Amino acid sequence: MSTRTWNKDRAAKRIESKIAQLAINDIEIKDYVRDTDLTNLPSHVAYRVDGAHLYADILNLTDLLDVTAVEGETCHRRTLRFLNLHYRAVHRILQRVDALFVDFHNQRLHSVVTKPYDSESNRVHRAVAVGKLVIDVLARTGEDSDHPAAKVRVGIDTGKALAVNNGRRGHREPVCGELLISPESAIRHTQARNRAIVFTRRDHARF
Repeated sequence: MSTRTWNKDRAAKRIESKIAQLAINDIEIKDYVRDTDLTNLPSHVAYRVDGAHLYADILNLTDLLDVTAVEGETCHRRTLRFLNLHYRAVHRILQRVDALFVDFHNQRLHSVVTKPYDSESNRVHRAVAVGKLVIDVLARTGEDSDHPAAKVRVGIDTGKALAVNNGRRGHREPVCGELLISPESAIRHTQARNRAIVFTRRDHARF
């Protein structure tokens, strides 16, 4: 099977071509309403979502994996099993609390709490509770394991964000970000690059 080497000029031309194909007048910005499905959105559609964004990151993942240098393949398998259990547990938590799953960027979770719709402070409190639950479940998942305990940091942002889909074919996923540029420009650049765009949000809090 032939392989293609990434080329900067070719990539830039592809991005510009995609941007040109998505006219600003064709872009639709909608307000998120109760239980709107944000998966498989058309390339020209985005939703304005008011929610509390929850991030949970395992800070010492390298330490968890480095035990393989001493204890070999078996310990590596146990570490990967631990991460798999963590991913599955987080999905169950988000389903139980009715929070939106955005993605796992390697080991870092991004989810959004949108309920209750009429109270930002209650959404933040709920996100804090979900973050604490993730930390507690992760600690229990790692009990009696042969690797170091996972060190977890949780961050919460709150405010309005633009939700779009990116990716190609069967690999599309939601992306959320606060707007530092116009909504239309954000959508065009996201769809053109087929990748997540990261924005700085406001009201950042950690515990």
